[in-house]
Amino acid sequence: MKAIRIILAIFIVCIIASACEKTKDIQFVRVAGINLEQLGMSKSVVRMTLAYYNPNKYRLQVKDANFDLYFDDTQVGHSIQDTMISIPARDTFYFPVKLEVNMGNVFKNALSAFANKEVTIKATGNCKVGKAGIFLPFPIKCETRQSLNFF
Repeated sequence: MKAIRIILAIFIVCIIASACEKTKDIQFVRVAGINLEQLGMSKSVVRMTLAYYNPNKYRLQVKDANFDLYFDDTQVGHSIQDTMISIPARDTFYFPVKLEVNMGNVFKNALSAFANKEVTIKATGNCKVGKAGIFLPFPIKCETRQSLNFF
C-alpha cells in the first residue's frame, strides 16, 4: 500500500512538472500585409497583418494587445487590439492590427527616410497570452530595419 502511494505521488509530481514547462517567447517573423484604410493630414488608419511563430508545443491565445509604433525612435502610431486570437502550436499565425498613425510625426521623419533609404520600425507594448482561461502579461517588442523603395 505504501509503495502504491509513493508511485502515485511520483506520477502526480511528473504531471505537474510537465504541465508547468516554461513557455517560450513568441517570435516576430515579418509584416505580412499593409492596407491604408483612411488617409488624413493629422491622423491616418492603417490595417496591418503581422506574422508570428509559436515555438511551443501547445496552443495559446492572445488578447488585449496595446502597443506603440516607432519609426527611427519617433512614435508615429498606437494600436489597441481587444479581440481574442488563437495561436496554433509550433506554427506561424497572423495577427491583424488596426493602427492609428500620427501623420505629424510621420512627416517629421519623411526627410530623414528619403535621405537614408532605410528606416527602423519598432513596436513596443504589452498583451496577455494564455491557455485554459489563464492569461499572463507578455511584452510586445519587435524591431526591423526596412528599406524604402520609392523610385
